[in-house]
Amino acid sequence: MLLGLVKEFRRADEIRRHGLRVRSKLLFCGPPGCGKTLCAEIFAAELGLPLFLVKLDRLISSYLGETAGNVRKIFEFARKQPCVLFFDEFDALARSRDDSSEHNELRRVVNSLLLFIDHIQPKGFLIAATNLDRSLDPAVWRRFDEVVWFDKPGRSMIGRFLRLKFKNVDLTFDPMQHAAALEGYSYAEIERVCTQAVKSMIIDRRKQMQERDFNRALEDEARRRAGQSRLAPTS
Repeated sequence: MLLGLVKEFRRADEIRRHGLRVRSKLLFCGPPGCGKTLCAEIFAAELGLPLFLVKLDRLISSYLGETAGNVRKIFEFARKQPCVLFFDEFDALARSRDDSSEHNELRRVVNSLLLFIDHIQPKGFLIAATNLDRSLDPAVWRRFDEVVWFDKPGRSMIGRFLRLKFKNVDLTFDPMQHAAALEGYSYAEIERVCTQAVKSMIIDRRKQMQERDFNRALEDEARRRAGQSRLAPTS
């Protein structure tokens, strides 16, 4: 689907001459660490456009009246500058207006945000990413041309990812044998395992990575996950 968007972008003028709109507003949904930001980076590189990451902690002012003004400035920039504008943790701004815990002023910010998304026709792309799709205001969904869903990788994708991460590393073992043990892990978690395994090799001043390096890194990540699961809220 993203390849189709790239082709559409490159024929944008022809499409508009036929009175048709070019898809330019994307919503990325999925759990943390599953490649949403990486996908935006690769997408922007393929388009040949700069990627601008919007930091919501800087955008949201303690004075909520200023937040709407900050949002307006960002959208005005995207209207003039060909780029990929990437809003991470989009739910921080686009939370449901039915949420009784939200302040009335924040609801007005959401209203402004929806209007900006409606009216903007970016020269590049607007991409919003969220880990909490259920928290989004229902009116948000129809403002986007496409919704792209991300999930944790299956065994075949894990294998491809391992080959990519170790393509320049001399190995004494086949990391594909560990693909099954990594099922249920996010890309970010798998990358952390690979990085730690390489570090072990470097620290020991070896030119080859051994299976024990990978196993130790995997054990460290398993302990990290176990700790995070204990901290997770229970229903």
